Amino acid sequence: MATITAALSVNSDITEYGMGINKTMTMTKAGTNTGLEQATGLVRKTLTSTNEVDLLTVGSGVVADVSSSATAAAKLYIKNVNSDSSEYFTVGFGKASTGSSKENFDIADSSERSVELGRLYSGDFLIIPWSAVATNYNDVFVKPSVATSMVIEYMVFYE
Repeated sequence: MATITAALSVNSDITEYGMGINKTMTMTKAGTNTGLEQATGLVRKTLTSTNEVDLLTVGSGVVADVSSSATAAAKLYIKNVNSDSSEYFTVGFGKASTGSSKENFDIADSSERSVELGRLYSGDFLIIPWSAVATNYNDVFVKPSVATSMVIEYMVFYE
């Protein structure tokens, strides 16, 4: 049986004695010790405008096979692979775009039902749990800071 393991190593000299965090995590199916065994495959997209992009729309495209069960486990990996440290992707979650760009993700706006998670600058990445339930509120959005070829990569691990 295949398993997926993620590792994180953080070392810093920001304190007098230094700091080190080294953790590993076996990505498991919901409520079990059984490892996740499926992945969408690594996808790279080049974006050439500052428009918000529906990177992962639940139930279609690259995540069509991800379970729509509210109890299923999924982990999301996203990385900004660009080298310019001033350029970033804003990452957010919410309802599928209706064609108009959301300039600001606003959790307080109940009509938008979207929230900004944060920015990924050059080389930054994230691995987080993701609810891949087929609703309008679990889509993943990215918005490049500049309109020059910015590349983002992503992958979903799921049961």
